Amino acid sequence: MEPVKSPKSEFQKLLRERFSELPAIDQKYFQYGSGLIGLSASASGLLCNKIFRETMKIRRGFLISSLVVSSLPLFQTTFLYHLAIPNAIMAGKMNCSLCNTLRGTCIGVVVGGLGSASLAAFVSTVYFLKYDKRPLPRDLFRFCISLYKPALMRMRFFLLSQAIFSMAVSAQYYVVYEKMLMMPQEEQGTNK
Repeated sequence: MEPVKSPKSEFQKLLRERFSELPAIDQKYFQYGSGLIGLSASASGLLCNKIFRETMKIRRGFLISSLVVSSLPLFQTTFLYHLAIPNAIMAGKMNCSLCNTLRGTCIGVVVGGLGSASLAAFVSTVYFLKYDKRPLPRDLFRFCISLYKPALMRMRFFLLSQAIFSMAVSAQYYVVYEKMLMMPQEEQGTNK
């Protein structure tokens, strides 16, 4: 007696077959599009690092801090985005274009933008506390807010562009998914 295949596994198999029939540019986009979001997060980390260092007037440790705030968001955002969007689509769990776009935008903005900014703020604060010999004020929280607020105000347009870029990449993923669904049945059997 053969095991019964679930409809989900049949749908996943169908998606894999149709994926191999897509044009090469769509296949490459589907495989490497999450890297675009990761590169955007890396650029966000570098920009945030530069802005926080200028705001806090830090001169030392530029290379190490730049390496940390560019590489960590790159890998983290690429990995999370790849799990949440392309893997979910190929598993047959993503059938709503709005859900797909919102999920991708949230990952791009929260993990790629705000995560990079908070990492840059942390690294810059560590360097500030290490090399600045002035005594710290009693209300450290207000002091940090006064340091971070001008930097965050300078980054607001970049975070907005990060959101728009993430939205566009996520929408394109769903367009490729719809191309797979719209392929005619007879075209599927020609490559076998």
